Amino acid sequence: MATTTITPHAAGPDRETARTSVRRRTVRTIKVYWPVATATLTACAEGDLGTLRADESFAALLRILETSPELGDFGAYGDVFEVAFGAEGFTVRPGARPALGSVGGRFLSPTLAVTTYVDAATTDDDLARVLARLTDAHPWEIPVIELSAPLDLVSRA
Repeated sequence: MATTTITPHAAGPDRETARTSVRRRTVRTIKVYWPVATATLTACAEGDLGTLRADESFAALLRILETSPELGDFGAYGDVFEVAFGAEGFTVRPGARPALGSVGGRFLSPTLAVTTYVDAATTDDDLARVLARLTDAHPWEIPVIELSAPLDLVSRA
């Protein structure tokens, strides 16, 4: 990932002694909404995050994260991702073949919002391959996957 190191000066009386180096890199975020079992979400809410690895659906996403070097590359750390716990609501319309629910019904699915990062300089072909892997492994008929515009990530230099 392309990086820029910046050393800003602190404001105020300590400006000469307080210096912080930061690293900026341009990335894109990939956010995937992924269903999990209710028991998995419940266990996570109670602090048992290890249950994520045992969830059959989520395990498929973990395999992609762990075998896609483009995703979550933070140098000394790899496969980096964040998880937010929640629910997704939807109404099933005629013509759908839902993994959960039936036509005409309103449903809530225990869902994880999983965010990872890819270098903004990743080629369109490589990005398309990673997105195809996510889409192919996703258990929903219509996966919800967000791809951001390039943005800067800031960390310690």
